[in-house]
Amino acid sequence: MSGASPGAARRRRPISPRSPLQGRQLWRVGDWGGASEHIGQRWETLGALALQTIVGQPRTGPDGSAYLPRRALVLATEAALAAAVQATGKPHPDAILLGEMDGQTVMEPVDFKWTLETANPKQVGREVLAALLDDPPPLLETRLAEGLADLSSRDGPPAYHDGIFLAPDHAANRAFLAPSGPLDPAWAVLSPVDPLEFFEPLPSWEMARALANLDHARIDSLEAAERYYRLGAGVLGGIRRLRSGIFGHQTTEVDGPAELARLRRARRLIAIGELIAYLDRALAAQRDTLDRLGEVERAAYPFSLFRQDLAARGLATAAGRDRRWGHLYGGVMKALAERYRAEGRRLVAEGRNDSEAVVQLDASRARWTAVARRLLEERVPSST
Repeated sequence: MSGASPGAARRRRPISPRSPLQGRQLWRVGDWGGASEHIGQRWETLGALALQTIVGQPRTGPDGSAYLPRRALVLATEAALAAAVQATGKPHPDAILLGEMDGQTVMEPVDFKWTLETANPKQVGREVLAALLDDPPPLLETRLAEGLADLSSRDGPPAYHDGIFLAPDHAANRAFLAPSGPLDPAWAVLSPVDPLEFFEPLPSWEMARALANLDHARIDSLEAAERYYRLGAGVLGGIRRLRSGIFGHQTTEVDGPAELARLRRARRLIAIGELIAYLDRALAAQRDTLDRLGEVERAAYPFSLFRQDLAARGLATAAGRDRRWGHLYGGVMKALAERYRAEGRRLVAEGRNDSEAVVQLDASRARWTAVARRLLEERVPSST
């Protein structure tokens, strides 16, 4: 094997023990364990409840017009409705406020945003709602009709308002609003959130508390809870990835605090920064090993050899242009990868580490080429 791996070219700047672990770097660490996804899903749930506090309260939208929202239709609360809207392929809000203005029906889009940093007013513009409701999915049309049934309305189409972002009331979101930030406050409603109520039900919270204890820090604000949750999710996710290995040879279920204590003792990691820097290096090395495994798999049966084998079956001309042969090659390589990983798990069970297993797999390249050819034979039998 020669040359740098694809993973090496894509690698981000390593995290040092003295890195501040703030902003995007904190998010990067947290997403080793899916922190952003968990937080986003939790805010969709609590945001739907917070939205009810807006219902019945007169509102003035970004365009200056006022109306009274009567009810909210949250698209994600009904799986079939959410799937139907998603299937349109159109941009869409998370919820729609339904109300009245001088006897006319009004609809206003709402997006649940954990951070206003990702908010663009176009996402909740009236144009997005109008496009969604131009030939809407039948189930959405039904739910809107049910929501509007007892609202007074003039004849004619409803009025579409520019909408709002519903976000937690924390320092970063307040700072993003004008006059100090770029977003006009008319585009956002900030809702108070209890940090423990929000974060305690989420996966990795036990690890978050362990890291806060390590720092002798109190989790008494939303900002502190989010910080330690992202760190906790990242540490637990990193440990699970390392335990699973590139072949998926070990269980990913671990006792987070116990594994944290074991890792700190084994690697003499005192501070959280040292722990995160170690995991960053270890995960980068694992990605490189996984890239090497992919190179080994492709070297055993490159596309050029696949084309030669097709030629032996009288299919050489089509191989360069017909999309189906690309699908066939992909299917062969997927099946080959499954066999590689099964053998890798066996080698690891015998005591080799991931890197050693990859080297041994590469040493048996001729064997794996024969396996690939048998897989091809199963799909396209030889005419000879």
